[in-house]
Amino acid sequence: MENKVALITGAGSGLGSGIARVLCAEGYDIGLHTGSNIERAVSLKEELSATGRKVEVLPADLSLGGGAAKLFEKFGKSFGRLDIFVANAGVSLFGRIPDMTEERFDLIHNINYKSAYFCVQQAAKAMISCGSRGSMVLISSNHHATVSRGNSAYSISKESMVKLTKHAAVDFAGHGIRVNCIAPGWVNTGEKRMEGQHDEAIKTIPLHRWVQPEEIAQWILFLSNSAAAASLTGDTIELDGGVRLMSGDPRFYFD
Repeated sequence: MENKVALITGAGSGLGSGIARVLCAEGYDIGLHTGSNIERAVSLKEELSATGRKVEVLPADLSLGGGAAKLFEKFGKSFGRLDIFVANAGVSLFGRIPDMTEERFDLIHNINYKSAYFCVQQAAKAMISCGSRGSMVLISSNHHATVSRGNSAYSISKESMVKLTKHAAVDFAGHGIRVNCIAPGWVNTGEKRMEGQHDEAIKTIPLHRWVQPEEIAQWILFLSNSAAAASLTGDTIELDGGVRLMSGDPRFYFD
């Protein structure tokens, strides 16, 4: 049997690269999609290839029409099968409704939701063609379940991922393909843009901790490989330390 293969979108940095490291350590060959972080993706490829696994960088602009098809065309030329697909690519862009432009709205929608929709379509085709009863995991956000000023377009795109998960789970269940979703809160990705936010953000999290990328990767492995998850499809795992459970000022919830 060929080596098992995982494809991760948005794997050039942050959460995606953390997921790639864990899946590679578990014996998966890895397709690393990246949109703009090509240098970092190439560096990650060199790191992971040293383990003996096959790793390829697959650049594609998912903000453009046809981006998903181009990504999977490249993927198909490098790998003969697909066992895990992780729809992780996304942008964190905000703006209140009165200030939102169509250009910003389209960018959020195209990358966070539209590209995921058509990547799921393409991933299913790849799994079916190679006879893999594969697993897809869509990365949403706890913002899908919360309402805050300036988050309308972003939150709607992340709620769309939750709904897409349910529809895809039904559409592909007949092929033994399971589709689930993970909705994290604050994730300790190590990105520079997150620096200086930890101490303040931790005060708003009931469990007083950020999610680690490795935790999300372990959930992906559980959803994909565990016998205990064999009937689990169409669900969303909420990994946010309890943030979405609060409906008011966080200070009202803590001693």
